Amino acid sequence: MRIVLAAFAFISLTEVSKAAPSKALSTTTPTSISPQATRKGLPVLPLKMPVARSDGKVVMILPEGERETTIHGELQAILSGFIADKGSPIATVIIADAKSGDILAMVEGRSPEAWGGTTHTALHAKFPAASLFKTVVTSAAFEVTDFDPERQIGLTGGCGNVEPSGLWMNDHIVGQNHMTMRRAYGNSCNSFFAKMAVNTLGLGVITDFARKFGYGQQPLADFHVEAGSLMPPSAATSSTYTVGRFAAGFGAVSTSAVHVASTMLSLANDGKRIPLRLFKDSPAADPESNDFMVDPATTQKIRKIMEATVRGGTASFAFNRGRPRRLREITGGKTGTLMGRTPMGLTTLFSGMMPLENPEVVVSAIVMLEDHWIIKAPSLAAEALSIWTDLKEREGAITTAGDLTRLRKNLRDPSPRKRKAEGRS
Repeated sequence: MRIVLAAFAFISLTEVSKAAPSKALSTTTPTSISPQATRKGLPVLPLKMPVARSDGKVVMILPEGERETTIHGELQAILSGFIADKGSPIATVIIADAKSGDILAMVEGRSPEAWGGTTHTALHAKFPAASLFKTVVTSAAFEVTDFDPERQIGLTGGCGNVEPSGLWMNDHIVGQNHMTMRRAYGNSCNSFFAKMAVNTLGLGVITDFARKFGYGQQPLADFHVEAGSLMPPSAATSSTYTVGRFAAGFGAVSTSAVHVASTMLSLANDGKRIPLRLFKDSPAADPESNDFMVDPATTQKIRKIMEATVRGGTASFAFNRGRPRRLREITGGKTGTLMGRTPMGLTTLFSGMMPLENPEVVVSAIVMLEDHWIIKAPSLAAEALSIWTDLKEREGAITTAGDLTRLRKNLRDPSPRKRKAEGRS
């Protein structure tokens, strides 16, 4: 059964460090195989995912034999068709079950062979982390300093780039010249995070939390994924400017869609590290595990402010129209936009989960904007979440996302018959 997806266009683009307060830190058959060597015996995935068989199962043929995957065949096919309809840009999206870590879809756009990639696009670990790194800084502020998300910080010069002049360090609040963390996170305000990092956290704390979030390390998964890069400024030679830019997302930090999904999975599980699972014969996540990325209270605060990105922030354009609009009040996330070098081009990113109160799925999306572009990462993620919701409802599955969207629709737009029964015009 083919689901017709409506196309829509849009335009939206989005260090000497000070000492931090002392507080303990919580610790078809594939056509080719990537030449990367396996590490710790994990299987190396092919450059292309196989298509679903007639029974709906997606089975991967590896050197060690056939293995059935957790991929939802129809979800995978519809998402692949959606990206193809948009011109097959350099793009990828992952949807995973928030409880089990099962990967339900892992889709890519243009073949990696066409742009120099050596692995499936979702595993490519050289995309810039950009403003997704602000979630690291926000988590550190919550956990180390108990930062109040409604606390206002003066913003001399606005939210633009963090310039060497240091004007953004001015603390005066005049008129509308201020912003809270909630709004800064939703609008990805660079100067806010640069100033907060320098004045409140410091380079060491931020770097520690970046490692907690798995930057510079292989993501937890049952298949081989290369580690991204994490090169913080030197503590000996850094300046306020370099530390501020690092915290705002302009540092030498790279990531992959798999890593992004992995971090979202931990935030959806109150900080507990849950491995991503692609193969049905892999062990399930250990419910008794005490391996935490960050403190549970920190994740609850992060999820609370993630709503600002979707409802009125940098991803609102993707959830304010069409089918994704019904999900805008239950979805949260973070966007990123930065020029990448491998491959070269303006890279957009989105990390998120739905629903925020009790996450059922997490999503990560990366889209590189070339000479001509139609979609960006937030729109790809929004479409993916909409398709997942459609399929679950068609299957008769009772989901929190479906219940909440139906409830809010009834409260927001009652039928004419219902309005008449209630005595309303």
